[in-house]
Amino acid sequence: MSINSSRAEDTQPFRDRADDTQPVNPVPIRGRASRGRRWPLLLLVAVTCCTLVISSVLFIRSLPPDLLASIGAERQVTINRDGYPRQVSTRAETIAELLEESDIAVPLDASLSHDLEDAVSDGMTITIRSARDVTIEVGDEVQVLRTALDNPLAILSSAGIAVTSDDRIRVNGAPAYADALADWTVPAEHIEVRRPLSLTVIDDGGRSTILTTAETVGAALAGSGIELHPDDETKPPRDSAVSRDMTIAIERAIPIALRLDGVLIEVRTQTQSVDDVLQELNAPLFGLDYVIPSGDTEVVTDMLIEIVRVTEEISAQQETIAFELRYVADAGLSLDQTVLAQPGQIGTREIRSLARYENGAEVSRNITETVITQPPQDQLIHYGTTIDLRTVETPGGPRLYWRGLCMLATSYHPAALGGDNVTSIGWKLEKGIVAADPKIIRYRSEVYVPGYGAAVMADTGGPRSSRYWIDLGYSDEDWVSWRRYVKVYLLTPVPPEIDYILPAWTPIRSVPGGCNT
Repeated sequence: MSINSSRAEDTQPFRDRADDTQPVNPVPIRGRASRGRRWPLLLLVAVTCCTLVISSVLFIRSLPPDLLASIGAERQVTINRDGYPRQVSTRAETIAELLEESDIAVPLDASLSHDLEDAVSDGMTITIRSARDVTIEVGDEVQVLRTALDNPLAILSSAGIAVTSDDRIRVNGAPAYADALADWTVPAEHIEVRRPLSLTVIDDGGRSTILTTAETVGAALAGSGIELHPDDETKPPRDSAVSRDMTIAIERAIPIALRLDGVLIEVRTQTQSVDDVLQELNAPLFGLDYVIPSGDTEVVTDMLIEIVRVTEEISAQQETIAFELRYVADAGLSLDQTVLAQPGQIGTREIRSLARYENGAEVSRNITETVITQPPQDQLIHYGTTIDLRTVETPGGPRLYWRGLCMLATSYHPAALGGDNVTSIGWKLEKGIVAADPKIIRYRSEVYVPGYGAAVMADTGGPRSSRYWIDLGYSDEDWVSWRRYVKVYLLTPVPPEIDYILPAWTPIRSVPGGCNT
């Protein structure tokens, strides 16, 4: 036994003393050898402990500061249960722990926006949607589905029911279309799907097949483009309910219409040809008049007969000749400077022609002679092509610019676009991004706006009342409202291609004033 060992019944290790109950060790040299063999083991244990401590310290120091700060921190979480949000403070690490802490049991048929094993983060919203009964009618079959889904297309899919554009669909009693169900926002409580039925139509001996979702015979015929006159009869009657494989027979009268001198006369006749109809109605033709269709045409149901009254007239007209506007490049002028070099003058000519009128409306005019009485004079405008680089003072120091434009400045941010934060060229919408007409300011051009700063043209908007309009981009956090005229400076470098002639500047009627310089 080593002199430094301890016993379970003692409260302190033995000090250097002899064992009173055992004879003195006759060979003390062996005890010294045993103690010598333990030193390597004790050294190994000490080295292992130090290695573990150092590894733990290095691991903790490698963790991100925000993760260390969040461990055990209290978080603000919103629990939205069936449209009733509630904010709670929690130190729970997972969704399951948070729900248990909040004494919330999620039914098996309910939907949960997150997995129970997901970690809880500050500011997150957890949505719980309880299941409810939804009635689904497909033809004569009715079923009640218990579901937590709101969208009618998702509900039908979960029930194994497919719909097509030929089906007539009602959601909560309102008409719906199959291709729009995915965007339906009101929770569905009752869904009705009426499949198209095949009907046979016999119309004056002709047989056809139609597909319809209408409920009555009259609605089915109208929906298929089959027009009925009040005097026509159908078997079964028009107000009869539509049933599968139904046959509808139409017994028609012989209606026609006569258009004469701009008046439409609807009549019914037993005559055989168009000439017979005109004679029966006492509607003769005169001079150049003609009838559509021709007089020997057989009368058919719903025929339109039109008498066209024809006259001709020789006339002479004075007509103006517009002058052309021509732009001429002038290196002696600076960019955006223009000079009217020659005013334009309108010319005149006399046109002599033979006009043909049908029912009082001109249908043709054949020019017999054209005489120019005054030739037009083109308008010439010289525009500058010399680019003068100038300097504008900015918070970051003077910057060179090659063009200045007076524009109405407004501002926008992602929230104003429904959360859309991607520009038309794919960049992120934030401060430093502006939107304008790319025919005024080219994409990726760098500009400077006093009061806003330097920016890049990377977006465009919808139609504006003036093309000299610029939208200053912001993120949702730093948005500032703008609506005033500013001088927009197009910074260097000068692009290789320049639009020397810009549209005429027009003010915005709702915004008075303009740019001072």
